[in-house]
Amino acid sequence: MQYHQKYFPIFDNKENITNEFLVVANKKDKKGLIKLGNERVVEARLSDAEFFWKKDKSQNMVKKVTELKSMNYFKGLGSYFDKAQRMRKLGGMISDELLISKEKVELSASICKVDLLSELVGEFPELQGVMGGYFANAQGFDKDLALAISEQYLPTGSGSRVPKKPFSIALSLADKIDTLVGFFGLNQKPTSSKDPYALRRLALGVIRIIVENKKDFKIKDLINYSLSLYLDQGFEIDNQSLQNELSDFLMDRLKYHMKEEDIRNDIIQASTSSFNLDQSVIIFNKAKHLNKIINKPNGLDIIASYKRASNILDGELKKDKIELSNTTDPGIFKTELEKNLFKKISELRKYFSGINKDENYVQTLDNLASVKREVFDFFDNVIVNEDDLVIKKNRLELIQMMCKTFNNYVNFALIDSR
Repeated sequence: MQYHQKYFPIFDNKENITNEFLVVANKKDKKGLIKLGNERVVEARLSDAEFFWKKDKSQNMVKKVTELKSMNYFKGLGSYFDKAQRMRKLGGMISDELLISKEKVELSASICKVDLLSELVGEFPELQGVMGGYFANAQGFDKDLALAISEQYLPTGSGSRVPKKPFSIALSLADKIDTLVGFFGLNQKPTSSKDPYALRRLALGVIRIIVENKKDFKIKDLINYSLSLYLDQGFEIDNQSLQNELSDFLMDRLKYHMKEEDIRNDIIQASTSSFNLDQSVIIFNKAKHLNKIINKPNGLDIIASYKRASNILDGELKKDKIELSNTTDPGIFKTELEKNLFKKISELRKYFSGINKDENYVQTLDNLASVKREVFDFFDNVIVNEDDLVIKKNRLELIQMMCKTFNNYVNFALIDSR
């Protein structure tokens, strides 16, 4: 009704669709002919849909898979049967990371494109995936498998929801990564003004699925495996830089997503320069938490401490071209202030070395902010530029140790001190 007839469906107070609709006409309908005519159109369309539904749902999805060989996917990338077979193997690899049934993921990938053969999807192309889920459910497949098929194209845009269930995540990622690898392999990459195959949207979908489900994947390994599946099928890949180009493209989409979340550009650059694409969840969470406190007392203290230390360190190294080691010798400290700063930094280093995947970002930022007193006491009362070169070098190594410890969070050298 909405897409084809441009009607307005009516819903009840529980958001359930009713058997009533609204239509707008630019003339009065005194005899009710306009009303009657539109009702007949809807009845005919619903009658067609009912006929197609009864016919299509009875078609065994597993037996229909081989018919996908006659349906072209894209020139140079084979048929939808070829795509389904690639997705089946790629989905199996993803299932290992999600710790879910490999067999069920492979089955969902094998039949997920079968609804493209149905007359219902032929009549209503916008229902692809959705109808596949209904067909799978009607034929007795597991509910999570049917749901995965219906959600394989999600998210469909920046405001669209992302799949949340493990089988849906696996199938959606397999579909998108296979498409991205294929089109990048043919050098059909988006340009600054054109993106005819909506690859930016697909890549953003990959990023959103990963970030919003807080589940990192070895994306580069998935890209390489996907590429090998194309080669195994005998397809020629023209783009020899595919892996690097697609990784960079996905990283750009991660940056775009972070920008859409109102994260400062310098924080985006600081976090993405510190970690790789396989750590997208870590990148996003570190940046989001830092962005939240950057202009608050803790954030101001962190930046003030780091910038004061790094400015002095950079200045001295530039001036005298001293070569520093990665250690500092507490045995030759001359003041308690050096010892206090060293102790504080050592505690921080121990904290970072003990962090696992479930880092408490609020705690980390609190710990970094807590160093300010020792840092400022040191710089206010200790002369770094000592005449004794050994003492000077040791103090610079202490400052370097502090900066490197801070950079375990993100690369603070890229943060603007505003």
